[in-house]
Amino acid sequence: MKSLFPSHFASDNGRIVKLWAECIFVFDTNVLTGLYKYSDETRDALYQVIESLGERLWIPYQVMLEYLDNRAKIVHDQSKLYTSAIATLEEFKTELEMPNRHPFISRDIYEEFCISTGKVLDELKNRKDFHEGRITDDDVKSRLGELLEGKVGPKYSTEELDALVIEGDIRYLQKIPPGFEDKDKHKGSMLVKEIYKRYGDLIFWKQILDKSRESSSSVILVTGERKEDWWSICGGKTIGPLPGLMDEFLEVTGKEFYIYSTHSFLKLANEYLHQKTSSAAVEEVRDTFINEKQPSIKERDLSSTEDEASEVDVDNAMSRKYGAEYYQQQEIMIEEAIAKMDVIIKNLREKLSEAESSSTPSVIEVYKGRLSFSMRRRKSLRMKQRYYARRISQLLNDDLI
Repeated sequence: MKSLFPSHFASDNGRIVKLWAECIFVFDTNVLTGLYKYSDETRDALYQVIESLGERLWIPYQVMLEYLDNRAKIVHDQSKLYTSAIATLEEFKTELEMPNRHPFISRDIYEEFCISTGKVLDELKNRKDFHEGRITDDDVKSRLGELLEGKVGPKYSTEELDALVIEGDIRYLQKIPPGFEDKDKHKGSMLVKEIYKRYGDLIFWKQILDKSRESSSSVILVTGERKEDWWSICGGKTIGPLPGLMDEFLEVTGKEFYIYSTHSFLKLANEYLHQKTSSAAVEEVRDTFINEKQPSIKERDLSSTEDEASEVDVDNAMSRKYGAEYYQQQEIMIEEAIAKMDVIIKNLREKLSEAESSSTPSVIEVYKGRLSFSMRRRKSLRMKQRYYARRISQLLNDDLI
């Protein structure tokens, strides 16, 4: 049975041990931007792990692009946290300095408090100035530039990105992970850069698939996010990577795929890779993750209707409300999606033909894998279109009775 449903048994100990021994490690953008949010000691611990991975570490081009695009904003946001902490402490200090506000505190203790508070404020102000200096003189970026030299993948051409935008529309319509949670990002924008950002996770995913096929390697992805288009989440608890992602990875590459949060990765790296990251560093990374995690499932459910419990329930609810008209609209959308998929398949066939005459076997295999996957997606869309056609016929017949 495990061979029939491998993604549902991916956490078996034997498979995990083998995966850690043979895989390459891929870091998500938020792992790199997270370096600005940790103490010096924890940041140095992550640098040590990154350096120790050597050739087993690989960064997709999309990740590095997003890191460089977002770096200054992350620095600015962290600076605001320093500003807030300074303002809070100064306000509290001012309150205590007012007459008759501290009748139960001895003068000696009060003076010690003022001295200590002054030292903390000086430290915060110095750290704030140093942190803001990273916008133009960034020690983190410089260190990553050294550690990741030769480990960043190639960029996609404009033609490849445009094809992924078309494929992304189809996948997001069907809620095929990853990336569908970003479907409304920069919605309506005509700026090419912002359109590509909407499909950033999908571009990132495709680059991981390409790397796995080219190197014939399994992959462990390390991420600092918890989104439902990457993780399987139930009752607010993260169960593991989405089975759909692991299934697609196995189908396209023939290799294993797994995801860990940054703090889980650091903890397990001590066990499997003989690292020596301190428990304090792991806890700091974990606490940062918890403080910044996405809204819980329960919180999102409060704003949803009962009919939104599942895709099937939505389908049934809409058909009850709008009848055949709902399915007719869905059928039109599917027809448009199939037309877009036909364009993708045509472009991939042309790319494959070019590759077969001038490219390496690994590049040829990448295009074969993409073409095979796209053709299966087209078949799936056609089956759904036929289902909608049957429902339209049933509903129209019911109206005649």
